[in-house]
This record gives sequence, C-alpha cells and structure tokens, in this order.
Amino acid sequence: MKPSRSIKIKMQIFLLVATILLNILQPGIAAYLRCYKGSLDNFLIAPLNKPPSINSTCFDHNLPTIIYTFGYRGKVNGPATLAIMDAYLATRKRNVILLDWEEEAKGGVLGLPLGYALSAVPNAKKIGQELGETLITMARSGMNMSQIHLLGHSLGAHIMGYAGKRARENGHVVSRITGLDPARALFEGSFALGNGVDRTCARFVDIVHSDPGGYGTSTSSGTVDIWPNYAGSGGTQPGCPNGDFDMFSSEDLCSHDRAWRYFVEAISKPTAFPAASSPDYDTWTTGRQTGPTIYLGDLISTRARGNFYLTTNSAPTFGKGTEGLKPDDNQTRKRRNPTLTRLLKYLR
Repeated sequence: MKPSRSIKIKMQIFLLVATILLNILQPGIAAYLRCYKGSLDNFLIAPLNKPPSINSTCFDHNLPTIIYTFGYRGKVNGPATLAIMDAYLATRKRNVILLDWEEEAKGGVLGLPLGYALSAVPNAKKIGQELGETLITMARSGMNMSQIHLLGHSLGAHIMGYAGKRARENGHVVSRITGLDPARALFEGSFALGNGVDRTCARFVDIVHSDPGGYGTSTSSGTVDIWPNYAGSGGTQPGCPNGDFDMFSSEDLCSHDRAWRYFVEAISKPTAFPAASSPDYDTWTTGRQTGPTIYLGDLISTRARGNFYLTTNSAPTFGKGTEGLKPDDNQTRKRRNPTLTRLLKYLR
C-alpha cells in the first residue's frame, strides 16, 4: 500500500529537520585520499582538505587520473574497492586514487535505514562538495581537469556528482563521471531530498543501471545511461537470487553490485560489453538499434548520447561480446520489493 500524501509530507519534514540537527551537532567530516603508487600495498594518505601535491611520487603527469569511492557501509578493504583499485593498477595506465570516507559511510548506532537517511546521505553531500574544493585546489596547482575521471558506486556515485558540480561552479569542469548504479533512496521519488549525480556534473556522465527501482535509480540521468539486462524497474540481474531478503544482505545487494562487477571486468576486457543504442527498452526488444554501438567501461565513446541496452552472462565471465547486443526473451527476472518502500517502512 502506498503511503498517503500526509504521511509523505510528515516524513519529508522529519527527514529535513533531523538532517539539519545532525549537521549542526556533528563534528568535522573525516575523509581521506589514498593515492596508490603502483600496488595496493604502496600508497600515500592525505586528508581530503590537504590533497597530495601533483608533484608527488604517486602522480605520473603523462597519465590520466581515476578517483573512485564506495557507497553506504562501503570499506577501504571491501570487495568492490579492492577489485576496482586492483584492476586499474594492473593496467598501469592511470593514476589511481581512492576517496576513503569509510567512517562517515557507516550506519552507526542509528541502525541501517536511519543511518543511511540521517548520517550517510548528508555526509555524502558534505564530502562530495569538499572533494569538489579539493579538485579546484589541484586544478589551480596544475592538475589537468580534462584528465580527471570520477567513479563511484551507489551513494558514492552521488558524492562524485556533488564534487563535479562544485568544481564546475568554480570554473573547473571534470572530464568524466561514471555512476555505478547510483543510490535511489532519498534521491528519487516523493521523498527525494535533492539531486545527486546527473548529466550536468561533468562534460560526460555515464550511468550503469544494474538495479533500477531497487537500490539503484530508475530514470535516465546521465549523458549516457546503460541498462544491462533491463527487464523493468525492480528486476534482478541474471544469476542473482529472487526473493525477499534482509536489507543490505549480500543476496539483496546482488543486482546492485553487478554494476561494479561488470565495470571491473570491462577494465581488463574493454570490448566485452557492447551496448545498443535505443530510445527505450521496448524499441530495443523489437531489434531496432537507433544509433551507434558503445562499450561499457573506459572504451566508451564520449560522443554518445541517450540510452543503451545489453545482456550479460549470469556468472563470470559476464561479458557476451556482440551476442550481448541481442535482447534475451527467455530470461525471466522477478521483481523484488523496492528498497525505498522498505526503507520508509522502517522510518514510519
């Protein structure tokens, strides 16, 4: 049953007041940049507001720079972080930096739903804006912003969106932002508290939607929006279990995590995930491709615009190559209970 209009208004007021109070009472934000020097075991750590000099040994001026961050309850040594960092380091074609906001990303004593709404989301906005200030500082000291790629998963995608907006407002436009299944709760729908990552945040913004209508956003918001295995809002990815699982359990997060798993595979296999251009899913299923093929990952064409669709295998190796350009009519993906609905159940 959908919440009534009066309940929605009360919830919005509660969330806004609680967020304001927490922002007033909360001490300074703890976030760091971890700049890797060739391996996961060799890195330089600097406070976010005191970034490493671009003349540091962790920067090669001949290479572009990737800055990644994780989402709610993410960890520096979590599977997504380690996989993405290791994949990029292995290529030796990027300066690799991690935005560490692990302490501020925790649910804490508030519990999972309230911790997300009243702590992690406001923290994400503050940290994103501070990262934007850091980028401005680095640009003024000689960093080439056309060589900066911001990458974030879930709530981390919105952090990168805030960073890009802050930098742009001060005349320094980030080249590219990639959102890996940007978080949906409180960023979409009736209870949305504001905008996160969108096409205005950088020169080129690509969004990978692996759990639309669940943990991830369900609307097109990037310069390019890529929809792997799309079968309607709330459907699960191939190989992920169906059912009503505990919130934030590995089973419940399976589709949400597919976005970073596909992206990691694409780093080492750049042509594994071609995607077909189409204005919408229904048009794609008729076999009509209305534009050029692009690739999910770093081989993506920054000239592309609009929605792109593909299918994947249900387990590694996920990429199907050109076979992935064809809709899979035999693949049934059941709808899970939307995360936002369950979140609101806890907040009532």
